[in-house]
Amino acid sequence: MTDTVSEGPSLIKLGKLANSKEFDKLEGLWMEALNHTGYSWNELIPIAGQVGRQGSADRAEALMDMVITHVEEKSGSLEALSAVRKGAEQLPSGKSLVEHLKRLYLSRYPDFAELPDLLELVLAEKASLGDSVTKIELYVHLQEGCFAVDRSFLVPGMVETVNGEKGDVTVLFQDRRNEYGPATVHKLAPRSEDYFPAMVLYAQDKLRDLAGEDAVAFVKLALNSLREGQISYRDLKGYITDLLGDKGWKSWWKDAKPALKRDPMIGMSAGSQPSFRLMRQADKYEDRLRRKFDISKDPQDKLLKVMAYLDEISRDEKNGACDGCVDDELLVYFGNGAAKVAIASLKESPSLALAGLALHAEVAARGVAVARPNPKAAVQVLGRIQDKSTLSADLPETLLQRVLNYVRKTMPENWGETWSAVLMRAGKRLCDSITRTLIEGGQIDALHAALEQAMERPTSSPDLLCWLWRTRFTTGAAAKFLAKEEALSVNRIADAMFVLLDSSGKLYGMSLEEKHLKVLESARAALATQSNRPMLGLIDAADRGEGIRLKGLIETNHGLSPAMRTQLLGYLRSKYADIFIEITREWEEGGTIYTTEDGLRRAQDALNHIIDIEIPEVAQQIGEAAAHGDLSENAEYTAALEKRDQLASRATGMKNELTVAKVINHEMAGSDFVNIGTRVGTRSVDTGEEEVYTFFGPWDTDVENKILNYQAPLAMAFMGAKVGDRVIFGEGGEQRTWEILSIEAAV
Repeated sequence: MTDTVSEGPSLIKLGKLANSKEFDKLEGLWMEALNHTGYSWNELIPIAGQVGRQGSADRAEALMDMVITHVEEKSGSLEALSAVRKGAEQLPSGKSLVEHLKRLYLSRYPDFAELPDLLELVLAEKASLGDSVTKIELYVHLQEGCFAVDRSFLVPGMVETVNGEKGDVTVLFQDRRNEYGPATVHKLAPRSEDYFPAMVLYAQDKLRDLAGEDAVAFVKLALNSLREGQISYRDLKGYITDLLGDKGWKSWWKDAKPALKRDPMIGMSAGSQPSFRLMRQADKYEDRLRRKFDISKDPQDKLLKVMAYLDEISRDEKNGACDGCVDDELLVYFGNGAAKVAIASLKESPSLALAGLALHAEVAARGVAVARPNPKAAVQVLGRIQDKSTLSADLPETLLQRVLNYVRKTMPENWGETWSAVLMRAGKRLCDSITRTLIEGGQIDALHAALEQAMERPTSSPDLLCWLWRTRFTTGAAAKFLAKEEALSVNRIADAMFVLLDSSGKLYGMSLEEKHLKVLESARAALATQSNRPMLGLIDAADRGEGIRLKGLIETNHGLSPAMRTQLLGYLRSKYADIFIEITREWEEGGTIYTTEDGLRRAQDALNHIIDIEIPEVAQQIGEAAAHGDLSENAEYTAALEKRDQLASRATGMKNELTVAKVINHEMAGSDFVNIGTRVGTRSVDTGEEEVYTFFGPWDTDVENKILNYQAPLAMAFMGAKVGDRVIFGEGGEQRTWEILSIEAAV
């Protein structure tokens, strides 16, 4: 504190004079105190208020008047108004402050036409001056066009009119209006002119202009106003779509996304539909990426982060949204980091080391100052990988593609060997791009060897084989190549598909493992490509000998769905009906279950109910029972386990039955003897009563309506009988005899 400050009266001394009612001395020092630089008017006004509380209101008002006049001369009317407001709190009945309030408020808000009347109205109320100032402050922030909130309404409002004489305020709440008077205006809470929820309703033009000019400012405005401090992708899209339309959103998001991602004050989550939040302090985007890279302990995750950044800047460059988006320092850090991962992974995971080398080389190709890549490194690392096809299992697809491109650049003479090896185990999405690249690159021998191996060992390359079948019937470059390869005929590929289906069907039937089910479903979907037209075309082109062979493949295949088996056999029967004539009668086929289409569907539905509903319910019961503790004496747990085993056994049995199920066809039902699928009119020789029996499969049985399972003993007694024949069933006194009156098809 300077010497000048120390010479003036201290606040403690002034306070003591006020408390001891030595008002003359206080007044004598007051002007000196006003000019004192060691404290401000904020600290003097409470002392003047203390004088008023000591019973000398006139002296207090005089002191307060001196403060206000001094502040206005030194700092202007705005600061003086603040002094008056504080004075009103200290002197709630100060009459001299009223004129100051009127004058200074009118000076502060000269364009508020209703203010003079409002001041007269509010200051005339029998209330403390502090309360009056609070109400005046509320009114001056409720001018026409201002935003306000009333907790009784779900949406913010906008002030439409203000009546100064009555103190009435009309507020529009989207599609409703509400009136507020002097007694109720306190329900309103003013909001700033950039209050986003209100702007969405009443100032769309301003928001539209802001969104078009500065996407980051628009999002920050929304985040600052929203209570949660964050906004979802869905809500943001909704705001922009309302302002700019669907096409406008797409264009806006394309430019806004990279800018929002890189703004240091906006936190943006990962994913295609991110959420946004305001950061408490600036955090550069590149610093965030570097920090996430350093925190990660998984080498593969580190490489994925490097790759994601490279993809991001490449995408922004392509879209023309990369004005200064590339941070060379971060690129160097990531490039060297990828190289370190490669070195650290060399012994344990050569595949990952190769991926690290690929990313390091990609960063170096951008011309930044990373360690110079060794062109022979790819050959050396690949030498550690005996089976190159394991690359597809060791690496995610995105990294695998990077590695393949790196191998092609560094091994221009024999890159096809690695690519074709990966093709053997590649997923469906990669098969097409790898094949196309091998064809364009002239690596025909390597490609042919891979495709040959896929057909010779279908279960080792299920995705490639399914891709091969589908592609064979398209019109692209790969399809044209396949069509020219005599060794890759449609018949041969179909045979390989049948082998794949049969093997995967057997494996799933024995194990019920999800991995086998996925292969089975994929193979079924591939074979049924183009609504089964390729398979039906294969049957069309088959001669009788080939038809017999196909019939055997279809009937014995464990992977074909019942519906597909029925369709293919039906189509084959329409071409070569004679090959379906069996030496043994249908009801004598021990390994086959005949049924109607409805029966087959009911059986499949019953199986699905066990798998999808009953087994999950029992699993939940087991979990709940296990939670009770002491499993050795837990009856509920034991019962649930037994029920699970029963359901599993039933499901396995039903699956096995469905595997051998066949739909009753018209040839069977239309025979001139009692067969599966016939309706038989009979007369009891003993009573003369006539009855009609229908013989269907076990899933069609309806005893009340005399629809019998052809496998039942009574039904078997009828099988093969013709009109006029007598059928005898039972022994001793239970024996019954019927005469066959008619036989007709029941399907």
